Amino acid sequence: MQDNVAMPTRRPWGGELACLGGVLLLWIAVWAARLEGPIDLRWDASTYYVLGTSLAEGKGYRLLNEPGEIQAVQYPPLLPAFVAVHQHWLGTSEYLTVASALRRSYFVLSGLYLLAAYVLVRGFLPPPLALVATAGTGLSFYSFLYPSDSLYAELPFALLAMLFLLCLRRSVGPAYSVAAGLLAAAAYLLRTAGIALLAVWVADSLLRRRFRQAAIRTAAAALPVLAWQTYTARVSGSAAYQQPAYPYQRAPYYYSNVGYGENSWLVDPFQPELGRTSPGNLAARVGRNLLVMPRSIGESAGMAIASGPYVLDKAFGGLSVAAPPRERVLGATGVCLALLGGGVLIGALLLWRRGEWRLPLYFCASLALISLTPWPSQFWRYLAPLTPLSYLFLLVALEGVARGLARRGGPWRTAGAFVATMPLAALLLAQTVIAAGFLRGRPPISYYIADGTERTARLLTYEPAWHALDPAFEYIRRHAGPSDVVATSVPHLAFLRTGKRAVLPPLEADSATAARYLDAVPATYLVLDELGSPDISERYAAPVVAHRPADWRLVYTTPGTGVRVYERVR
Repeated sequence: MQDNVAMPTRRPWGGELACLGGVLLLWIAVWAARLEGPIDLRWDASTYYVLGTSLAEGKGYRLLNEPGEIQAVQYPPLLPAFVAVHQHWLGTSEYLTVASALRRSYFVLSGLYLLAAYVLVRGFLPPPLALVATAGTGLSFYSFLYPSDSLYAELPFALLAMLFLLCLRRSVGPAYSVAAGLLAAAAYLLRTAGIALLAVWVADSLLRRRFRQAAIRTAAAALPVLAWQTYTARVSGSAAYQQPAYPYQRAPYYYSNVGYGENSWLVDPFQPELGRTSPGNLAARVGRNLLVMPRSIGESAGMAIASGPYVLDKAFGGLSVAAPPRERVLGATGVCLALLGGGVLIGALLLWRRGEWRLPLYFCASLALISLTPWPSQFWRYLAPLTPLSYLFLLVALEGVARGLARRGGPWRTAGAFVATMPLAALLLAQTVIAAGFLRGRPPISYYIADGTERTARLLTYEPAWHALDPAFEYIRRHAGPSDVVATSVPHLAFLRTGKRAVLPPLEADSATAARYLDAVPATYLVLDELGSPDISERYAAPVVAHRPADWRLVYTTPGTGVRVYERVR
């Protein structure tokens, strides 16, 4: 009978296309207000740019801001190479022009990332839930908005990680297997954390008992690792490295001038006087980091704890009800984010038990690497590429709880529906409020062209303490001589803004030692800022001036701030 013939099911292309359209609309919505102007070049971003300029100028992989233009050993070279391609294509290294082009490139990369994340999550969830996971990723300040606004490696790394996992899940033929290996190698050359992808690529063969394939993958995975480590070992063993241009140029605390291993062995890289970490202390560090990991996952994927009072103020804004005390709100936000992170970990376990172990394995391998580092304040960056997986795991966990409650019937079914929808709805609403606030309130940054004319642009974040540095660096650009050297908490950015050599002040607790080290550079200008954490200026630079005030003359103060520029008395 015709009625007994199974009819082919039609795929709901309308719903799929609608959800894909939602991803595209989200991408445009979070970018519409910030397509113009240079990309953010603070902190590591300026280091990547300096290294890219060195590659573009054919000088090798060097830190051009440093006296002697020393070879770099910390940051893998793929993102600087990306910068160099832009400079070569534009025919200039002028950072206003190139950084504006880089912003547009990050706009494209971020869209590809959201699409790749949607496709990956879609392999486990129906289109509406895959859209929810992608929306949570795209609205996350820590995991998407800020990384897409800055020249950091997190966004391109996250894109490569999503593409790797897509290829790995489809590795039924050699083409996908090779593509996965190439993507993992490229990710490693963006961030050394890419070694987790290479490890998962090998483990994929081992767990499927394809030992010959595992041996081949192991050999292939070793190539990028050995290439980079051989380069860094050669540089570290060279005479130039062992006999630096000034005493602390290769000190373990000088994070951009030494390898991750040397820097991370310090108890606190920004308080080197605390000494090096012993094996026992390393175990304690890992334990502490693992304890805060659930909350860190919640912060990276969802929202910062500090954003809790802001969201609540918005919620109570239209009501004649007093908001709870700030400390109580911060505590409750921390608990909620820790629960969110715990749900993510439970979802990863559930997915593993279903036989889908590749994504949980990569997630756990990444967490293990992160737990070794001494920078808990930077966990939001390290966890950012994992956010689509965090949302996938969270949805799996919530679905499991909802099904368990629904089996009991009656009011439990309603409770299950509440558990499955309300936490995500509340989180997405909070993320939307926070994202809208950042996108509407982008603060100004001042740039100065060759004739000294000020031009302003806007960044997603640029606090007044940073804005106060803009005219200070411009003063140095106009008044410093060709051979003058600047000492500042942000030497790579200072090099871009002033065109002068720039170094980090010595992180020495003894002011006499710090002053002697600055003499040896020799530093001509010393910039005291108000950036706060990691307190380089306040803790280490300011005491040098206080210790030997006759050696330094105050030549500039940014009006209304505590930003000061001191010139050495010759």
